[in-house]
Amino acid sequence: ILRASAYGPVRILVPMVSSREEIMAVRRRLKRVAGNLRKQGAEVADDIPLGAMIEVPSAAIALHAFVDVVDFLSVGTNDLIQYLLAADRNNDTLGDLYSPLHPGVIRLLKHIINIANEHRTPVAVCGEIAGDAAMTPLLLALGLTEFSLHPATLLEVRKAIRECDLSALKARSSKL
Repeated sequence: ILRASAYGPVRILVPMVSSREEIMAVRRRLKRVAGNLRKQGAEVADDIPLGAMIEVPSAAIALHAFVDVVDFLSVGTNDLIQYLLAADRNNDTLGDLYSPLHPGVIRLLKHIINIANEHRTPVAVCGEIAGDAAMTPLLLALGLTEFSLHPATLLEVRKAIRECDLSALKARSSKL
């Protein structure tokens, strides 16, 4: 909270958000904590970007109700897919049910990215699909421009991005 790190400005990402009220409660607490720190003589930024992790289907579906009170979004695809499909990704007997290519998952990702883009709210996708080069063309077609991935997958994803024809992908994505 106090100042930017070597990695850039401080941002706070709130996990498992499901409603506007939760974000507003965090904003109030953040303001109160920052005020207390200032009274103690600490330097605190005037504006600390606050983001929501979209991991539960209710947050994705109701995103239009709170996108205006966040500064950025991150889509936690591992949990989102698990909860949306009611399929535990760590249970081998249900493994076939857990699919990032399920039409419901793709439509929900498109919905999230569209709302974020309409409101000019930066959105990143994290989780296994962000680092899966085979998923890169689909994510780009959906309008994603920011990936949050493990460094070990970076070169593969960068290569996949370079090999994509973005205009062709966008033309195809209108059919999704």
